[in-house]
Amino acid sequence: MIDFRYHLVTVVAIFFALAAGIALGAGPLQAQLSQSLTDQASSDRLGEQRAQTDLSVAQARLAFADDFAGSTSPAIVGSALDGRTVSIIMLPGADRSAVRALREEIVAAEGSVVSSLTFTRDLLDPANRQLAEGLSERVLSRGGSKAAGSTKDRATGSYQLVGAAVARAFLSTSDQRAERDDTATGIEAAFTEAGLISAGRSPARRAQLALLVTGAPTADDPDGYDAVAAEIAVALDESAVGVVVAGPSAAADEGVVRAVRESTAGAKVSSVDALDLPAGRVVTVLALAEQAQGAAGQYGVGEAADSAAPSIRR
Repeated sequence: MIDFRYHLVTVVAIFFALAAGIALGAGPLQAQLSQSLTDQASSDRLGEQRAQTDLSVAQARLAFADDFAGSTSPAIVGSALDGRTVSIIMLPGADRSAVRALREEIVAAEGSVVSSLTFTRDLLDPANRQLAEGLSERVLSRGGSKAAGSTKDRATGSYQLVGAAVARAFLSTSDQRAERDDTATGIEAAFTEAGLISAGRSPARRAQLALLVTGAPTADDPDGYDAVAAEIAVALDESAVGVVVAGPSAAADEGVVRAVRESTAGAKVSSVDALDLPAGRVVTVLALAEQAQGAAGQYGVGEAADSAAPSIRR
């Protein structure tokens, strides 16, 4: 049987252990722990200072690149568009401030923006394919266009038909002044009434070049949205002098720019994935000029880009 002395010895041992721990904590161990915490705090401060310095340097370089692009744009672009007409087509999510800046760049390059329109989300939603295809076939047939029959004969997707209809209303392959006729205005009215496009003020002329401006992909984009946009871009190119698709860098990772580059559109349609940078807007104008000369390329910072910008031709 365990007696009282055993309990007494146990309690005394516990007190000695506590006393030794307190002594060590107040002495060597406390000093070691305090020094360790001080060293860690100093290391954290240095890391934060380095990160802040790196951020400041990156911001300064970006500001320099922006200023450089803005100041050298007139000399780089010059009269690259030389009287060419452009239709700006905004896709849902397109940055309107970037569109305004692009318009200014086009005018500075001696081009002319003759129309601006917006593709609604309904137009690019594959769930509305039958509606868009049926409307396109009707308006093209009503205008006596061969596009409806020829598109189906080629066994291409229905959105080729949609692109053909939009092109008939707003685009032209002619180097001469292309006046809009009753068929063009009728197609515009039909697509607007169906909620597939929004054109604002009706233009007087059809454009030679189409510039499709997209935004970064969002969770609201329906499945297949980007592929539909790429398919329409191909059809627009068949009825225009040239087409460029431009968007921010995110659109090259998951978005319309990526879809263009991965589809057959990439062989004829140019793309730019740096529209969120001033230099990207300059590149976009150069890409339009290159399209006017019959060439195409993929430009920007994305992995699938051919190069940063087209070669400047005078």
